[in-house]
Amino acid sequence: MTAANPFAESMLQIAQEQVANATQEAQEIQLKADKATRIQKLLENITMFAIRGWILHVLNVINKEKTLLDEMRHENHPAITLLNEIFEISQKKAASIKLYISFPSELEKACATANLSLDRDAHHPNYKFERGFFQLYIDDQKKTAKLSNFESNKLFNIPADIEAVVEAIQQDHKRIFDRPFDDKKFLKKLRSHYLAILKANKQKDGASVPIRHITRRLGKNEKGFRTDEFLIDLSRLVEKGELEIDGWRMDCQQTKDTTQGMYLHIEPKRYIGSLVFKKV
Repeated sequence: MTAANPFAESMLQIAQEQVANATQEAQEIQLKADKATRIQKLLENITMFAIRGWILHVLNVINKEKTLLDEMRHENHPAITLLNEIFEISQKKAASIKLYISFPSELEKACATANLSLDRDAHHPNYKFERGFFQLYIDDQKKTAKLSNFESNKLFNIPADIEAVVEAIQQDHKRIFDRPFDDKKFLKKLRSHYLAILKANKQKDGASVPIRHITRRLGKNEKGFRTDEFLIDLSRLVEKGELEIDGWRMDCQQTKDTTQGMYLHIEPKRYIGSLVFKKV
């Protein structure tokens, strides 16, 4: 038998109303806090880009946050006058930028300073680095820069401020080419995944395995796996030529199918479609 509730119905009703009021107040405060955080991030980014003179980045942030800026204008936010001035200056400067005229020479100087190897056959709006491994495309109309490589169609797509573009290229270059490489460890990993795929497909050792089957398996089993990093490691291994392990020798079989193969970063460049281990 349930004991009688000692609290009066009117008291419980008031308590429920207080809960509702507190919930609404908390939601309103959270919305204000979220907006304040967005404004903080907006001001931080614009200030950082303005200090570095990245005009196109400034405009990109302002255009992305147009709704927030309109709200700040409506509320007469203390920073809105300064932001309007920064916007006007950036617009005027951006209008005078002709990337097809200024970008080639400025990029060459910036790359030299950053020790980046700009390929000689690079011409605006298409530039190449590391013997064609990286491709940089400049959109003169949108004033953006897009970087891709053999394995990724878009590493970044950012406003085409020279210094920002070079810094972004440096980051991806370092990520891919400045990693430590252990050829024996990498070969052992290839052999292990190769055998696992054969077992799953009920094939005998020595059969050919598509290279994309190996990268897909690595992608599922190895945290942070990137195919462009794998490609460079495979290229290093092939270039070094030490391909024997436990009495088996790895061989890369070529293909003309550019959708299924990988473009090795070695000279002469070639597509490989599959790996096979042959008994020595």
